[in-house]
Parts: sequence; C-alpha cells; structure tokens
Amino acid sequence: MNRTDRLQAILTHLQSKKVVTAQELAERFDLSVRTIYRDLRALEETGIPIGAEAGIGYFINDGYTLRPVAFTKEEASALIVGAKLLSQNSDCTVNKDYENALFKIKAILKPQEKEIAETISQHVEVIGHNPVKNLYISDIQKAIADKKILKIKYLSLKDSKPIERMLECVGLCNYLGNWHLFAWCRLRKSYRDFRLDRIVELNITDLPCAKDDIFSISEFIESQKPFHQTPNISFRIKKDVYRYLDNWKEYYGFVCEEELSDSYIMHFYSDNYDSIAFMILNSGIMASDIQPPELMERITFYAKKTYDWYVK
Repeated sequence: MNRTDRLQAILTHLQSKKVVTAQELAERFDLSVRTIYRDLRALEETGIPIGAEAGIGYFINDGYTLRPVAFTKEEASALIVGAKLLSQNSDCTVNKDYENALFKIKAILKPQEKEIAETISQHVEVIGHNPVKNLYISDIQKAIADKKILKIKYLSLKDSKPIERMLECVGLCNYLGNWHLFAWCRLRKSYRDFRLDRIVELNITDLPCAKDDIFSISEFIESQKPFHQTPNISFRIKKDVYRYLDNWKEYYGFVCEEELSDSYIMHFYSDNYDSIAFMILNSGIMASDIQPPELMERITFYAKKTYDWYVK
C-alpha cells in the first residue's frame, strides 16, 4: 500500500470509531508507532481536524463532515459475500437491518461497482437453513449498548418448563451453528452460556447493569479457554480418522494432543461427559484408552440405548 492510500485508510479508520489509539493503527498497517504519528500529522496538514487526548487516543473533531467513502470493487464484492453469509447465520431482524444498510451502501457505489456487486450476488450462494425465527439478536445488542439488564424465560435441556432469568450481558457468540449469549446470571450467581433458540421470551428492563467487573466478549472467551484447566479426559484415536475430529475438537474443551507413530492421544477438559460421549459416538472415530471410567460408562450407556432401539 502506498502512502496516499494508507493515509486514506487511516482516515477511514478514524471515521469508524469514536477514539483510535496509535498502537491500534500501527498494528493494523504493520508500521511503527512513530510512522503513524507522522501520518497523523500529514492528515492534519491537509486540514483534517484530528483531536487527541493523552492516554486515550485520536479522533475526528465533532462537526466535521467528510466526503462519502468510496469502495473498491474488491470491497464491494466482500459486502455482497458478507450479506450472503449473514442471511444464513442470523435472525430475521438482523437480516432486515443489514439489508437496509446494504441498500444505502449500494446507493453510493459507482456504476461499475454496482455492476460488479450485482454480478457477484448472482454467482455466490450460501446454502443452509432459512433463518426466519426471531432470536432476539437486535434486542440483545440494544441491551448491551444501553447497559440494561435482560429478563428472559429460558428453557434448558434439563428443565421441563422455562425458568425466568435476569442477565447482565457479556456478549454474543456464534459457534457450532448456533448463536449464544454469554451473561452474568443473577439466579445462578455465575457466568452462563445461553443458546438463543432456547429463549422463549425476552424483555429489556429499565434496570442498569450493576456488576462492575463485567467482561468484554474477548476477555470472557479468553478466560474460558480450556487450556487454563488441567485435562480430565483423554482417549486415543487412529491417525486415519483424526480429520473427523479436528474441525470440532475446540468446541468440546480441547486442551492438547500427543502425536504417536500411528495415533493421537487427545486431552480435553470438560465437566460434561455426555457431550464428549456424543462427540465420540457421532464422529465414528472408534476411540480407545478412554479415561476417566465415568466417560466410558456414558459412552456404553448411549451405545446400548441406540442398539436397543434399532435392534431389539
């Protein structure tokens, strides 16, 4: 990237956030902080009113209007691909909001960029379920932004009827094909993971979040990484079936693995033996040397239930 393009990219980055640090810009553009300082001064010399606050960062002063951002053909194509992915991985409310935003973006594209965007749209598709259910994603985002407590009725797999919970939100995460809400649960007095498709009812209260040490989403995910725990589960699998587990192991508390001549010994941390048992049975990996014995008991239990159902 030449310096002119980089200055434009830095200006766009400044537009995108309330405050930006020099270190953040240096990491994005793979430059030294000293070079970023020089670039910011160069932008100021062109008349851009860049404000700065010691220990906080840089920002565009209020009241300054910048010309509309132009898109490259690659950026316009990426927007279309993003829309396709989002349409299969969110809910109806978010899809509608994104569609409205995309129309506004398309309105400022140059004719050639609009043609490219339309061509890409006709030749890219994401196949999956059609997300028509309201997963309350927009409402949860609003509660996070306003720092308000959510009141939900939640139907877990262990409960026969929905239970009311009061939540202080950490953030949203999509994994294993489902949207999840990480939040501090006042009922359980601990951080919990709530699948959005199991929320029966959701309302934003007027109550402000009271917890002072609430995590950011990245901090929460980092704190939950299984390698912070001592593994309590292990089993051996042959190398020729390793690929069946490799793409999914991170979602089940994977900690580490030992490579042997013809196999791997997999180590996990989890207090849910049932989920590990399902993973082993559903993947068809034919694990051996399974520890602890309680996990082997769960695998045997579910294998017998399956046999009894289909054979007896």
